[in-house]
Amino acid sequence: MTMKRKMRVIAAAAMAAVMIAMTGETTGDGTYTVGIIQQLEHAALDEATKGFQDTLTEKLGDKVTFDYQNAQNEQANCATIATKFVSNNVDLIMANATTALQASAAATGDIPIVGTSVTDYVTAGVIESNDAPGYNVTGASDLAPVDQQIALLQKIVPDVQKVAIVYCSAEPNSQFQSQLAQA
Repeated sequence: MTMKRKMRVIAAAAMAAVMIAMTGETTGDGTYTVGIIQQLEHAALDEATKGFQDTLTEKLGDKVTFDYQNAQNEQANCATIATKFVSNNVDLIMANATTALQASAAATGDIPIVGTSVTDYVTAGVIESNDAPGYNVTGASDLAPVDQQIALLQKIVPDVQKVAIVYCSAEPNSQFQSQLAQA
């Protein structure tokens, strides 16, 4: 995991710790329950989840328990898991990847949600703006510096005339990054 990615995961976990502390509520035994919904098994997502759990455990010790669920890259599974977390009244949901975040935001407007491995929360449709989210959702973005990538391309291949951008039109974050690159 790169240093930037580690810092984003630590930031997301720190946000989670603050959100939990702000609620001031614990389960009957004095612990917090965090539901983790990971969209699919993938080395980067696995590391983000592990970093989140490690950091939150470091901050809260044995006062936090995790209910980890993997949706196996199925949108319907994301919705089912998010609904289960709401039914179980977890204290916080950590949503790892865009579909997991969207399903969690659709399932609850009350339980705090911290996202990671999400490029743009506005494009994902879960907040109104990055400056004033307006909902129960926060998190860390994994947006790469697209402008720096284009600048590097121009430096490496200064005579380039055309650049093809491959993206997935069904994935809002992919479209977002494509638009940034075009601009």
